[in-house]
Amino acid sequence: MHCLSSSILRQAQDERSREPPFRGRDTMTDQELEQALEALLFSSSKPLSPKLLSEWLPETTPARVRDAAVRLNRFYEESSRAFRLEQVADGLQLRTLPELRPWVQKLETVKTIRLSMPMMETLAIVAYKQPVTRASVEFIRGVDCSHILRTLLQRKLVRVIGRELLPGRPSLYGTSKTFLEVFGLTHLKNLPLLAELDLDKDEDGNQLELPLDSDSSAEASSAPD
Repeated sequence: MHCLSSSILRQAQDERSREPPFRGRDTMTDQELEQALEALLFSSSKPLSPKLLSEWLPETTPARVRDAAVRLNRFYEESSRAFRLEQVADGLQLRTLPELRPWVQKLETVKTIRLSMPMMETLAIVAYKQPVTRASVEFIRGVDCSHILRTLLQRKLVRVIGRELLPGRPSLYGTSKTFLEVFGLTHLKNLPLLAELDLDKDEDGNQLELPLDSDSSAEASSAPD
């Protein structure tokens, strides 16, 4: 009987030790918030917005989440950690430092795609000229771009954002949230010049290697028009 009681007591203590330290309270200390924020972002493969994070965490505002992110980044930098908390699109994401990219790519789980120079040129035109029709892209490049646009749609780097008020109502193309995430941009106004992009050269010419999310390989629903 004594052994059974001791076992039950130990089990109850173990359960309590696994409970979040802020359980049962309406607010979190700064340290608890930083721990919870780090755990959530570490476990997520997608950027999480401060608004969403504040809804998950008790009595926390988006501003407080952003302040916690600043403190975490300061700690990461001072302790020479291999990652930083970055604002990507409208969310926060833990990202490995760019100089450590060659090591991360040795993992078999890291998927990448390579964009050829024609694809990069097409993507740049869409990014800087959006909203833009396929005809306008082809006028600038001087060649047919339907196949390239279809590939960019499949990779979810571009999307259809509307229809032009012209005969046939051609699609208007723009960049996607995935585009911002892949290039580590907060907003389109932060777009770099094409010449500033990191290019990998091989026998096929200039190519840009990008991380590919596992959800980004879906087929486009229709051909570009």
